[in-house]
Amino acid sequence: MQKTYEQLMEEVRLLQTRGILPTRPTLEQRIDWAYGQTKIEDDAVTMQDAVDGVTMNEGR
Repeated sequence: MQKTYEQLMEEVRLLQTRGILPTRPTLEQRIDWAYGQTKIEDDAVTMQDAVDGVTMNEGR
């Protein structure tokens, strides 16, 4: 039996409440997302560009 979206979201909330699953993306996840999104638009973007961009904006 497949779980519904609501059942999956309830499991996610439970894991977040227990501290097993983070409620916010990790630094590594944010860097990876930034790299992937910008690489699509500009092939010259490097992973270091993404690291610099994310860490520069961390305090916001």
